[in-house]
Amino acid sequence: MKHLSYRYGILTLFYICTLMGITRNNSVFALTVEEEANRVCTQGSAAVITVKTGNGHGSGFLVSQDGLIITNAHVVDGSPSVVTVVFRDGKQLPADVIGFARGGVDLAALKIQNRRNLPYLSLARPGTAKVGYRAFAIGSPLDTDNRDTCTQGNISRIRPDGTIQHTAFLNPGNSGGPLLNSQGGVIGVNTSVALAPIIVNGIPMGGVPGGTGINLSQPGEKVKSFLADIKQQKVSPISTIPTSKEPSIETISLDGQVINGSLNGSPNGYIFSGKAGQTVVIEMDSQKINPFLTLSQVIESDAGKEIEKIAENDDKGAGNFNARIVATLPADGIYLIVANSSERGETGNYSLRAISKYE
Repeated sequence: MKHLSYRYGILTLFYICTLMGITRNNSVFALTVEEEANRVCTQGSAAVITVKTGNGHGSGFLVSQDGLIITNAHVVDGSPSVVTVVFRDGKQLPADVIGFARGGVDLAALKIQNRRNLPYLSLARPGTAKVGYRAFAIGSPLDTDNRDTCTQGNISRIRPDGTIQHTAFLNPGNSGGPLLNSQGGVIGVNTSVALAPIIVNGIPMGGVPGGTGINLSQPGEKVKSFLADIKQQKVSPISTIPTSKEPSIETISLDGQVINGSLNGSPNGYIFSGKAGQTVVIEMDSQKINPFLTLSQVIESDAGKEIEKIAENDDKGAGNFNARIVATLPADGIYLIVANSSERGETGNYSLRAISKYE
């Protein structure tokens, strides 16, 4: 009987230890998830670069040790044949734009010449991106100083054309950067953010990206096909992505840089992030048209995005038909500049400049 009690005691102790072990293992597993995320972001960012074109920037990533880089076609469309790529440690190298994907696919390839043993990312196996799985986006959102930024989310939908919809937060500048799975494999190329539509005076003005939570990446399968075309020298010398004919909205910074544009019968829009109390100066000059500027705040509401006008200006003064707005922003948020002409249907070139008076 004593032996039987002893055996039952051992079994009970084993059972308790097993339960404790399960609890301990669950705790370790939670830590492992954090460590896994850190590993994906840290190792992945070594192969992610910032692409500087002279007119802006985007992101990209190395896919070979000898310097082959994948980015979006729209990042380098219209850029010089040689761009600058910046690694996470700040090191800069020239890279040749060697070609664009065919068939309207928003991909392009760059090449760093005469380099070996560079860090690179591998493509994940086809079909491994599934709804609900975690996803990591690495790139240089908004400003080149934000390189090495890693966000994470989940795959929320795989669209019929293979486009991956996910919640890893993206901003302008993330374009061309990789979307990675939990193993650090490339499952997509971050390309765009779904826009909340804006209509000004009945005219569609594109949309603003903030708050949609719908971020879009081209699938790894398209990257794989593009890499095969590069190997067989079947790439296009120019971008093949369709040109939008609708008015679009461009994201700008309040840095005083001159932006050249043209009106073709409809207005152009520009958005920027502003802070409460910030004074902004916006100028629009032209020798071909009579410029007209409007500054509005983009406000979130139950109905979606709404526009609240802050200021507008037709002429700077007597005999000066150029437009100028000086305004103090009422709140933190997104603001919309509409560049137009006071004469309906006018066409012609203009220059626009926006600067923060106090930074």
